[in-house]
Amino acid sequence: MPMNTLRTALLALVVAAAFRAAAQPVYTFRVKVGIDRESVDSLGGRDRVVQLTEDMFRRVNRAFNYGAQLRAVYDFVVDWDAFYIYDGVSADQIRKPHPDHDYLVVMDGYKSDPRETGGGWYGDGIQAIYHSRTHNDRFNSPFEKNAIDGIIHEFGHARGVPDIYAMKVDADKNPVNGQAFSGVRCIMNYPYGEELWSDYAVRMIDHAADRNVDIDDLVADVLPDRIRVEVADADASPAKGAVVRFYPVRWYTYTVTAEPQAGAATDRRGRCTVPVARIFEPEQEFGVRYCNCLVEAEYGGVKAYGWLPLYELQNTRFAGQREHTLRLRLKRGCGLVHAVGIDE
Repeated sequence: MPMNTLRTALLALVVAAAFRAAAQPVYTFRVKVGIDRESVDSLGGRDRVVQLTEDMFRRVNRAFNYGAQLRAVYDFVVDWDAFYIYDGVSADQIRKPHPDHDYLVVMDGYKSDPRETGGGWYGDGIQAIYHSRTHNDRFNSPFEKNAIDGIIHEFGHARGVPDIYAMKVDADKNPVNGQAFSGVRCIMNYPYGEELWSDYAVRMIDHAADRNVDIDDLVADVLPDRIRVEVADADASPAKGAVVRFYPVRWYTYTVTAEPQAGAATDRRGRCTVPVARIFEPEQEFGVRYCNCLVEAEYGGVKAYGWLPLYELQNTRFAGQREHTLRLRLKRGCGLVHAVGIDE
């Protein structure tokens, strides 16, 4: 390529990037950070911890802005005037009000009290991340690479995305057909070493925009009205009178229920329609009671299966559709397991 042509092409790329950046809104979130004194002493003092925290938030911001996947530019800003070092039980810090800040991050590198359990995102009116690690587990310190991958995941919750890994199913916990379900690739599924937000995560984060949100409300707010199942025989002809059963999966259980939540029969076109709320019932804790559903269609002694993970239903609603369609094909001699296409 001639030098002038190359220079012109590079200039065009720079201009295009500048226009894209100019078109994106910038969402800034103020963060208050506290860390336990033992970790500060272990890591070399306050100045060193400040440096490590700055590096951490550079990585957090990079994760949200890498590849311009999101509609806006995200800037999580630590308020250094509010940065503090605490003594005592870290769990006591989580629910402290922070009215001047969008989020509170409580770090603890030495969990030594029985009350210092768990960790992760605390939503509702708390809006805090409990970034608790120990120096002798696989994360090493709150600032180790995988630990930062973990806090990026927690900020994904802060911006409205539920755990995709909670929608998984273990094969030995599926009494219906013994099939496992692993879910879509995403920071919200397995964050360690991952840089990709799935299409679903992008849509949820974009939907939250610059609001401080609660995941449960966001999940309940973005669902289609109906699920339509279309069942076809091996020759693609409609399977009239096929029996369709819906076996849901509760959050974080990785288990398909042994009894169906609902059932229906297909019409002459091989279709049946059920309300989403009949299967994905509203629930206060997670917005909906179930996060996934195994669908079974039976016709002429043959069965076919498909999955309805919550993120597929919500992607349908984000696409402006009120009805999600699942298509199943029966094969004589075996039941065809329909694999839900992931959104990447």
